[in-house]
Amino acid sequence: MKRVIRLVSFILLFSSATGSILAEQKVVINKQGTVRGRIVDGSKQILPGASIYIDKLHTGVTSDINGFYTLPNLDPGTYTLKVSYVGYDPVLINITIPEGKTLEKDVVMKEGVELQEVVIGGALQGQNRAINAQKSNLGITNIVSADQVGKFPDSNIGDALKRISGINVQYDQGEARFGQVRGTSADLSSVTINGNRVPSAEGDTRNVQLDLIPADMVQTIEVNKVITPDMDADAIGGSINLVTKNSPYKRIISATAGSGWNKVSEKAQTNLGFTYGDKFFNDKLGLIVSASYQYAPSGSDNTEFEWGQTDAGELYLKNYEIRQYYVTRERQSYSAALNWDITSNHKLFFKGIFNNRNDWENRYRTTLKDLNKKSVDNTADVRIQTKGGTPDNKNARLEQQRTMDFTLGGEHLLGKVSVDWNVSYAKASEERPNERYIDYVLKKQKFTPDLSDLRKPYYSPQSGYSMTLDNTFSLKEVTEEQEDIQEKDFKLNLNLELPLRKGEFGNKLKFGGKLVAKSKDKDKDYYEYEPLNEDGFDISSFTNIVSQNRDGFMPGDKYKAGSFISKDYLGNLDLNNSSLFKKTQTLEEIAVGFNAKETVTAGYLRFDQNLGKKWKMMAGVRLENTHIKYSGMNYDANKDELTHTAESKKSYLNVLPSLLVKYDANDELKVRASFTNTISRPKYSALIPNVNITKDDEISMGNPDLDATISYNLDLSADYYFKSIGLVSAGVFYKRINDFIVDQRISDYVYNGETYQKFTQPKNAGNADLLGVELGYQRDFGFIAPALKHFGFYGNYTYTYTRVSDFNFEGRENESGLRLPGSPKNTANASLYYERSGLNVRLSYNYASAFIDEMGKTKFEDRYYDAVNYLDLNASYTFAKHYTFYVEANNLLNQPLRYYQGSKDLTAQVEYYGVKMNAGFKINF
Repeated sequence: MKRVIRLVSFILLFSSATGSILAEQKVVINKQGTVRGRIVDGSKQILPGASIYIDKLHTGVTSDINGFYTLPNLDPGTYTLKVSYVGYDPVLINITIPEGKTLEKDVVMKEGVELQEVVIGGALQGQNRAINAQKSNLGITNIVSADQVGKFPDSNIGDALKRISGINVQYDQGEARFGQVRGTSADLSSVTINGNRVPSAEGDTRNVQLDLIPADMVQTIEVNKVITPDMDADAIGGSINLVTKNSPYKRIISATAGSGWNKVSEKAQTNLGFTYGDKFFNDKLGLIVSASYQYAPSGSDNTEFEWGQTDAGELYLKNYEIRQYYVTRERQSYSAALNWDITSNHKLFFKGIFNNRNDWENRYRTTLKDLNKKSVDNTADVRIQTKGGTPDNKNARLEQQRTMDFTLGGEHLLGKVSVDWNVSYAKASEERPNERYIDYVLKKQKFTPDLSDLRKPYYSPQSGYSMTLDNTFSLKEVTEEQEDIQEKDFKLNLNLELPLRKGEFGNKLKFGGKLVAKSKDKDKDYYEYEPLNEDGFDISSFTNIVSQNRDGFMPGDKYKAGSFISKDYLGNLDLNNSSLFKKTQTLEEIAVGFNAKETVTAGYLRFDQNLGKKWKMMAGVRLENTHIKYSGMNYDANKDELTHTAESKKSYLNVLPSLLVKYDANDELKVRASFTNTISRPKYSALIPNVNITKDDEISMGNPDLDATISYNLDLSADYYFKSIGLVSAGVFYKRINDFIVDQRISDYVYNGETYQKFTQPKNAGNADLLGVELGYQRDFGFIAPALKHFGFYGNYTYTYTRVSDFNFEGRENESGLRLPGSPKNTANASLYYERSGLNVRLSYNYASAFIDEMGKTKFEDRYYDAVNYLDLNASYTFAKHYTFYVEANNLLNQPLRYYQGSKDLTAQVEYYGVKMNAGFKINF
């Protein structure tokens, strides 16, 4: 509450100061006027990034992401307004500025030669809008418009992001889930909706699940690689901003209907979408509503291994798993935006988006548990496990993740001062109701290993031993758990902008404040069920065995998933019937719960200065004060005791300066340089002040004393924009990252006089230097020969070099050559396209090299995310301007998700998803 009072006082103070300025300059303000409006093309599509300039005054602005522009504080009189946009003919308009009033002036631009043959909604037009918006920005950004997203076969935002320079994505069940920017882990970047950070539905992390949001629900994707003082500073890699759809210039209606197929599930998919937008009450009120629905049965074939090594260097397996997944994902997304022009100087807006993803999963897992535990004798316990749920959830584990963001805001022109504000509420949640497991075990079975191919190790039972479920197995456990995770954010934001001087050396001052109050709660309940008549239960279970062996198991035909207790039998067990089962709560599983509260109070000052016609400079500083309160639970397996921790509190202040410079060598060549200072706050789970001692003689601790990771960033880039549509870009960047965080793992750890086999705790592990190079090129081939103008290329490449220094990881302090976790060395995208007379065909390739994902006790135990190569193909045909057929094929190379341990050949996990096909029909009016 104190911070709210402080921020309100801060706002009132600035408002008072603004009022004083207005009072002192009242005579001048009454004489000056404003021109504002929107830039659109001949089909009434908005044009972001257009240049609006008055030569007589040497002053100008660019249109924002929604095509709006405002030129304030103009002396009454007649001027010539020049509007420029790559790919369009320049427009010259004579305007007369009224005294003390605002002139509304929309501008309609005509397509140039390059666009005249392009069908409305084509990839070339979408590319052109993105290039113009990118060209006008002061900082280094990459922008993808909705039109461009629609020309790639991407079902969610994560898949769309992988097309952008410097972006790598990590996958879950064949879909992009987390985004990594410029060689940094997903923890070091932020995802925002309309500039506000999105809360995370994951329990332990701040990472946002990009597969929650369908690709067709956003208007624009902005990747800000340089952070300015008026942006949240928690974005070391960069900030991924999702701009939701805004009210259109004219009425629009669009709809999509499609279906698809997946190799594993062999079931049909459903894809539906709808958007309606219009203006009402003499164009004073704008409205747009959108809905998207996707239903996608799929699955995956999986093997997982854990490797060990003897003192003599002999390799062996410690665990061996074969998994068959069947997953059905249902996405529902709804958004709405309202814009009310109260007067020409005062606007209100509302934006809201709601996303829901239901993920039903059945997993069938055969495990050789504790393989070679005491000696390398190839002995293991065989575990056969079915994962499911209750009948009301399709007898599958349901993971329901939701995100929502609702924002109310306003834009006001008060004389010389522009004011914008917004209040927002956001929530993310994850619920897992009635998640069930049934596990049978057959102990001390002997196997014959085949390690001739380390990428595909294989163990087969010796004569007289088995790994196939039958009545020789005994019940290990039946469990059911509930999990509820919620993160809630309340945000209050105010920005004021005061122009100080017009002309070639014009400048302006921008300042403001932001309050973010958030909470994160994780609760889990877990029970084990013991049948009162175990013999009768086993007989019943063994009559409900089903084979999950599938022809064409993608990790290799030699692997067989095996036979399992059926999901229907598991789902229909009456577990809470006390006459059938004894129910016992498992305290060790409950101990993962926590409660967190975090308040960030921020203020900033930004000064923009024109240094003649060619140079622009921005200097500023942002202050962010973070106050946290965390509590969790301690568990001691030796006593089977669960206790609540005391509340841990901490506050810290970050002062974050920045300096950006842009040089417009000419209309085609733009050079940018910058210094910025950014942060990344620790994961929620890392800050819990807990101690958990498990039955497996392991101990894990949180670390409430963790410091935020700090980065000092230098950037230099040059973009050349062709007179025809396209650009070539090159840039270098450097980051000095201090106090990055990893989970430290130690063997034989002593705590309170007791020695534990394994100890785990997050810690500030050291510092790192990151140096990178970015290259990009996009253009049609018309410059080679006119006949090739309908063919084009879109490509980018990023190289990053990282080195860790001052490594504070017990047992590994003297290692050299360590790379920063989560940092691929190379990422690349390439896309060849053909577009003519409504036909659009695109072949797209994406590559990212391997990177270290998790650090182990030794280098041998480090876990790496392996290199990926994705190839996608899509085609569409638009006719009569409004109707489009499309077909898409994803993952043509059947790229698996693969992790390896220590060295590239030691597979830790490999998971195949197969090729996905989609086709459908779209209409646009």
